[in-house]
This record gives sequence, C-alpha cells and structure tokens, in this order.
Amino acid sequence: MNPDAASIATIEAEIEVCKPNCEKFGWEISEINNSELSFSVKMFSPIDREIFLIRIDFKNYPEWPLLIEFIESDTGLVGTRRAYPLSKKFGHFFHSHPCICHPASRKAYTGYSNVHQDWNLSSWKQNPQVGSLVNLNAILEAIFFRINNEEVYAGRMK
Repeated sequence: MNPDAASIATIEAEIEVCKPNCEKFGWEISEINNSELSFSVKMFSPIDREIFLIRIDFKNYPEWPLLIEFIESDTGLVGTRRAYPLSKKFGHFFHSHPCICHPASRKAYTGYSNVHQDWNLSSWKQNPQVGSLVNLNAILEAIFFRINNEEVYAGRMK
C-alpha cells in the first residue's frame, strides 16, 4: 500500500470513531480531499457560540502527527491568531505563536512553527508529553474540552 493510501485508510477509520462525538457535540467533519490529504472540522464553543474551523492535513499520518491549523470562519484566513481559541490555563495548548503546542500537532515542530525544535516528527507517539492524544478523536476531544470549559476557555485570540 502506498503511503498516501495508508494515510487515507487510517484517517477514514479514525473519522468513523469520531461520529458519536459529532452527533453528541455538533462537530461537522467535511469530506476528505484525497488529492490534498486534508479535511476540515467545524466546532463551536457552547460558552460564547464562537465557531472554530479546523483544517487537518494528514500526509504521512500516522507516521507523522496531524498538521492542525485553524481558519478564520468569516474571512478564510489560515493560521492567524484570530483563528485560534485562547486558553486561560492548562499550559499553552493553544500557543500564541499560533499553533497547538503539543506533540500531536505537526505545526509545533521544526520546519513548521519551530516552537519545539527538540521534538522528532517520526517518533511523536513516543514523546512523553503526547499522553493519550494519539488519534483524531482524542485530539478533537482535547480541543473541544478547551473551548467548552469556562475555567479554560478565554474566547478567541486577538
């Protein structure tokens, strides 16, 4: 199986696992773009009804972590601070760079944002900080938890 086909098969299976949470929390997962190896997820914060649009690129997944990028839902601008949620605590998961600062987010690595030049893409699942965020559903749950909890969520970055 070629690497792109393996990535597509893996992500299709992981999207299936997300379906109960899509129904429960109102997440909307787009169709997969097989040529770009990407899809998007739309979720909203029940606290302030902010809509967050997340683009997920999965080339070389699961060998490499997902490339998770937020998009401004009203302008379509990708990766701006305004596209990202802001956290009050629990570290800097939503990093002001802006990116998700976690081993499960490719954007935190060298060659993307360079926030963690000490992390290795190909051994991301062995990073001691990865915890349980080793699949799509767990990553989306972590994002949703942070935009659904008044002790954590501080609106949208400015």
